[in-house]
Amino acid sequence: MTEQQATAASPVDAGHQELLEESARYALLRRIAPTLRHHLAGAMQPIGMVSAIMDRRLQAEQPDLKVLRDNSKSISTLARSATSASMNLITWVAPRENGVITIHDGVEECVGMLSTDLAFRGFTVANNIAPSDIATSVFALRSVFTGALIALTDAALTPASIVISSEVAGGQTRVAISVSSAPGAAAADDPRPYRKLRWTDVQALASAEQVELTHTADRADMYFKPAEDADVTV
Repeated sequence: MTEQQATAASPVDAGHQELLEESARYALLRRIAPTLRHHLAGAMQPIGMVSAIMDRRLQAEQPDLKVLRDNSKSISTLARSATSASMNLITWVAPRENGVITIHDGVEECVGMLSTDLAFRGFTVANNIAPSDIATSVFALRSVFTGALIALTDAALTPASIVISSEVAGGQTRVAISVSSAPGAAAADDPRPYRKLRWTDVQALASAEQVELTHTADRADMYFKPAEDADVTV
């Protein structure tokens, strides 16, 4: 291929890669949408509970104004907390520019988002990542780590154990996810709300976020750049 031909082909290749990335991001968001709704509803539920209690107390012949004031303050506090939680959930869809997070906190967040779904599907999770000050792109961690975790569990037999670990390697942080199925495990009869994530999806996300990714059927290794070198996609 001549240099002129290679140059002419580049826009096509770039366009194809962009479509792969967009498809992968859509697939990931479709998979975590039920979890986002669950967490959003959980953030709002306490407000409704306190409001119902307050309404009952208002129906009393002589309402206790001090208690009602306390209830009103509780609703205000809960509303602020729910707003903060909701705004954070929205950043899974529309991330903040140049957002960073420590590896430990980011993995905790991603695992926490999926914990209920994983438990229902027969997975137990051991997060062995120790707290540290090492930070990386929050969007890279959310998209690549979460995508790899879903891809591994989509292909795994259940019940199974998930072990998450990390180590500093060559100026980057290697985050590893390994899945080990129990003896006699079988494929779960639990239809997904959207198609399974494929490794081509996860690789497209990793390429977009400049995260090195290797994987086998039961393990994924991801190399995240430190925050100062992270190329954050927005």
